[in-house]
Amino acid sequence: MTVLITQTALSGLAASTVLRSLLEHLVEHDFVAVQAEHGWTLDYEGAQILFHADGDTLSVQVQAPTQETLFDARMMIHHHLAEFAACEPEFIRWEGDSPQFERPPAFRILTVVSAQQVSPHLRRIRFHSENLARYQSDEDFHCKLLIPRPGNADPEWPTMGTDGLPRLPSGDKQLDMRTYTIRRIDASASWLEIDFVLHEDAGPGSAWAVQAQAGQQIGISGPGGRTARPAEWMLLAADETGLPAVARILEGLSAGTRGKVILEVQAASDAIPLNVPEGMDLSWIYRNEATPGTGRQLVDAIRACTIPEGDRFVWVAGEFSMVQEVRTWLRQDCGLTGKEQLVVAYWRLGMDETRMKSGGRRSEREPGESQTEEARAADDQAGNTPE
Repeated sequence: MTVLITQTALSGLAASTVLRSLLEHLVEHDFVAVQAEHGWTLDYEGAQILFHADGDTLSVQVQAPTQETLFDARMMIHHHLAEFAACEPEFIRWEGDSPQFERPPAFRILTVVSAQQVSPHLRRIRFHSENLARYQSDEDFHCKLLIPRPGNADPEWPTMGTDGLPRLPSGDKQLDMRTYTIRRIDASASWLEIDFVLHEDAGPGSAWAVQAQAGQQIGISGPGGRTARPAEWMLLAADETGLPAVARILEGLSAGTRGKVILEVQAASDAIPLNVPEGMDLSWIYRNEATPGTGRQLVDAIRACTIPEGDRFVWVAGEFSMVQEVRTWLRQDCGLTGKEQLVVAYWRLGMDETRMKSGGRRSEREPGESQTEEARAADDQAGNTPE
């Protein structure tokens, strides 16, 4: 079998410290790192990544059977290296086999087929695209949408640079990138659906969705993002930004699942039908005139729950400050481990997704320094951000 190999090396840093922090982060996100004779190995989607720290140099090698697998694994580790080595991504140079693509292999162009108003603040858009098989996943059902700016009727799409890294258009052709949940998909029929949260202070995704018409196009890349692990008892809680993800998680649960579902929306008219197992209690919280992210109804409802022992899992998504409080409560008061919960900041009051995801990043940390809670939440983030 053909094996493609690419490698890089970063010097002038505390290599062992950087590698330890990087591996701890990846293990926290369900990767399995194995210590080998000359370093560490990690499997990723059919590729193998090898790490070796020697003095002030951290070496990384990626081995993969196909160009697409090589590209995906290299890009995953490329951005993590930049993060934990505290350097700019363009400073990392790869040698060896280089994937040959005109566009990033995960990129697809989506064409609007139809739009449906699911509720006053939720608009479902069906898209057509070819070759969607990689997005047909019940575990990684989040994606990045690349949205042309208003007035850009003839968008340019990402290409590959001579260094083997993606290049995004700039200037008048710049694309806004936002994270969303793939609500439904049928790759064999070449369509997928995404639910967009609509709100008055509209960001790129919401503003685009309001005016979307058949024939318009946006880009997609992915998939990614963690989801809830099925368990005998589950707590699912979110505001409307996490509602599409909750709906999809519920559809994948067994009929015997027990637990609670707690959802906060603006008004009763925003409550939508959900496929909830009989053993799970569904509660809706209505903000009415309150501004999203300013009240305590959702966090108080979550904290009022009794989390049983045994096979359990808690999945929570919403505003950053609420998520921080819930995460601390689950760990310190309820004793849940990282394998028993996924608490995700889908948005932060007063920030768009770009600013939220830049919090606690390279410019604010030394090499190997652990992430802030904000940056950690941004790494997990995958949802319908209310920008």
